[in-house]
Amino acid sequence: MTALASTYEKLTLHQQIAPEDGAVQGWPLHFPDGSAPLSADSTAVASHDWYGFRDPNELIYVNWVAGVHDAESDLAGHLERFAAALSSHAVSADWLGDGAASVLAVLPYTDRAYFRVLSRAQRLALSDTVTLPLVFDAADKLRHVEHAAAHRAAIENTFTPTLFDDVGELWAHSGGWLPLRLAIEELLATDDWVEALLATNLVIEPLVGRWIREHYVRPIALTHGDNFAPAIIDVWSADLNRSRAWTFALIDYLAADPTYGPDNSDVIAGWAHRWEHLARAAATSLAPLLDDISRAETQQAESWRTVVEQYDAEVAGRWRTQLLTPAGER
Repeated sequence: MTALASTYEKLTLHQQIAPEDGAVQGWPLHFPDGSAPLSADSTAVASHDWYGFRDPNELIYVNWVAGVHDAESDLAGHLERFAAALSSHAVSADWLGDGAASVLAVLPYTDRAYFRVLSRAQRLALSDTVTLPLVFDAADKLRHVEHAAAHRAAIENTFTPTLFDDVGELWAHSGGWLPLRLAIEELLATDDWVEALLATNLVIEPLVGRWIREHYVRPIALTHGDNFAPAIIDVWSADLNRSRAWTFALIDYLAADPTYGPDNSDVIAGWAHRWEHLARAAATSLAPLLDDISRAETQQAESWRTVVEQYDAEVAGRWRTQLLTPAGER
């Protein structure tokens, strides 16, 4: 057995047994139908050694908790100042109605879905070094839901609670949100856990999520006196950067596999192109809604191109992006 070189490896490796890693007697438990608890058939990509993957963040529970504690403590201070700003009417009512209630309060529907997708993926993951970052990712998505809820509660405590009455209706029936909702529903129905992981962390969030947060919610909230929304976006961005780092590392590990690498690369590119198409459709549909709330405070075509260029730089040739034109072009 190879010596374990780091605390991360000592606390991560060999926590999840398998016939390939120490369970010489085979799986100790099976489902009632006789199937094994984990199966290589759960994904179209393959690895000669799933246990060889390493999370570049080397995240373990104690480090995750410490990081979350620091982030949440900082947000608590921002929330107090936001409540004071609301009480003194320093936050624009236009932003609260058109932005906070119509956009920011809708985003938790996506994060709840991401939580479910990543929770299922960690159940199916084929090694402990893949399972653990999935667990932390799923937990982060619930934290993001809580942050948006805290933002909403602060507003409801100062203004009329009916401001948010239409949030569920917007997500369920608004034409502007429909393609994103359909993409999320497609994500929830995706059987392949690696495809679902790639779609969540490497396509939908870096494209649609980043576009909404960084080019609409953040600048418009700041312009209208809301400093809490940008603060929670900072936390989300840090979490999502960490998610992208380890997910790209997994994709690279699979693409470099000495046995399955070329086939894996083809499968991954096909997945990425499929989800890029869905992300583009979502952005195109959301564009008129976001134009209404921005009132020309942000340039839509330029902002989408910026997001696509950043996405393409992060993909860095792993696949050839098919997003060639801004969302606002007809």
